Amino acid sequence: MGINVYANKTVIIDHSHQELVDTSIEGNPTEGAIDGLRIQYVFRRKTTKGHDRDGNPLVYALKQMNGYRMQPMYHQMLYKRADEILAVFVGDLDVDALVDVPSSKPLCRLFATRVAEVSGLPLVESNFLRKRTVGEVLDAIDASFPQFTKDRDERAFKAELGQLRRAKRDTDFQMKEVAKPMRRFFQPFTVSGEVPALAGQRIALIDDLVSSGTSIISVAECLREQGAIVERGVCLLSDLNAVRPSS
Repeated sequence: MGINVYANKTVIIDHSHQELVDTSIEGNPTEGAIDGLRIQYVFRRKTTKGHDRDGNPLVYALKQMNGYRMQPMYHQMLYKRADEILAVFVGDLDVDALVDVPSSKPLCRLFATRVAEVSGLPLVESNFLRKRTVGEVLDAIDASFPQFTKDRDERAFKAELGQLRRAKRDTDFQMKEVAKPMRRFFQPFTVSGEVPALAGQRIALIDDLVSSGTSIISVAECLREQGAIVERGVCLLSDLNAVRPSS
């Protein structure tokens, strides 16, 4: 099953091809690595020429974002296939628990619940994590300014920082407002409230889509600061460099 995206931003599942998103059992899962995390992806995004041709409209439709939509019957078809692919590999995660990456949309938590159901692993909900404020992000950067090997990267970072300093310090930091190449220099999440006992626990992080990887890396760092061992991740949709694991 691939996806078709129409001019009115309707997304449908199409059984006749695997374009834009490969949802086939034989083509999945795929995997990649980000900052020490081995991440396995249920569905592989693919690129083709043209507007909205990178598979992102599927996650937009699942999240009901940017005007994209998909009928419930296609949601059900997609999740049924996701469960079949998850069953192939989640038994080999070798972790003690799952933690979802915080999101303002319910998709990630819903997907994390499915991973927990298929794997039998407990889901530790990420209510103890929150987005940092603009002020907190700026203070962290001022305390430890990144080191750059290229002048152009430092100039680009300082330009992003200048934009951020014009925002209100008490508002939530929005990673989407930062240019993708610069996102790795920002830490969007922090621990807040009552933290579960994570010391020594092997954790797999659950996300819906990896773009720059900043969010999942930030959450991993937060959990490691609590003594957790975080080396694995599971995502619904892949980045664009995902590959089939070697047998």
